[in-house]
Amino acid sequence: MSRHDGGTRQGSTMLPHIAWRVEAMIATIAERRAPATGPIAQALRKVPRHWFVPSQGLALDDDGGAVPIDRDTDPPGWWDAVYSGSPIATPLASGRGGTAYTCVNPSPSAVADLLELLDVGPGQRVMEVGTGSGWVTALLCRLTGEAGGVTSIESDPVVAEAAGRNLAAAGMRPHLFVGEKARGCPERGPYDRVLVLAGSPESWAGQTRPGAVIVDACGGHAGHALRTVTPSAEYYSGLPDY
Repeated sequence: MSRHDGGTRQGSTMLPHIAWRVEAMIATIAERRAPATGPIAQALRKVPRHWFVPSQGLALDDDGGAVPIDRDTDPPGWWDAVYSGSPIATPLASGRGGTAYTCVNPSPSAVADLLELLDVGPGQRVMEVGTGSGWVTALLCRLTGEAGGVTSIESDPVVAEAAGRNLAAAGMRPHLFVGEKARGCPERGPYDRVLVLAGSPESWAGQTRPGAVIVDACGGHAGHALRTVTPSAEYYSGLPDY
């Protein structure tokens, strides 16, 4: 059993020491917002966060602090951080300027907020802008089910490659697109839901169905997400002809 000793794929048996950590993580969500319930809680159970966190990273706090975590030198600290309520910055590459931490695995409570706003269900087509670690992508795959479809766009090829490995190991098969986020992916639309984790959503409404929901994680004020519902077919049918 691999994936950091917690099971390899979507259908694998989760070890007891992972299961209680997952439940504890779900419980911490209630410290910041309403408890995660229903399909979202089930998705969090079926898609363990540690599958998408590398052996080294930085656990971030609300005050801008960062604590290094390393599974090889401090396994208990790594596990505690992965299943805490903290976002985790993951390293992309090391060079003369040091290690670059530009990919963030978001906090569980933020993920629950976004998924609740998105209100995604089985059979829907979803476009995610900003693949990141692939954790949210995998949760979307779980929520849409086999009848749905998830397209995720990432502009950074290094980030996209790492996410692709994570998703393949988790048994998830979204359509991953490496390219300009602002373009979207019109050839895979139209979409029922759009989740924007990075970028500007102005050009993506035209790739959705009538009545679609667009959630922009960065579009609101004071760090709040922005939820937009595109006009429905009934709305257009009620407009007068000119």
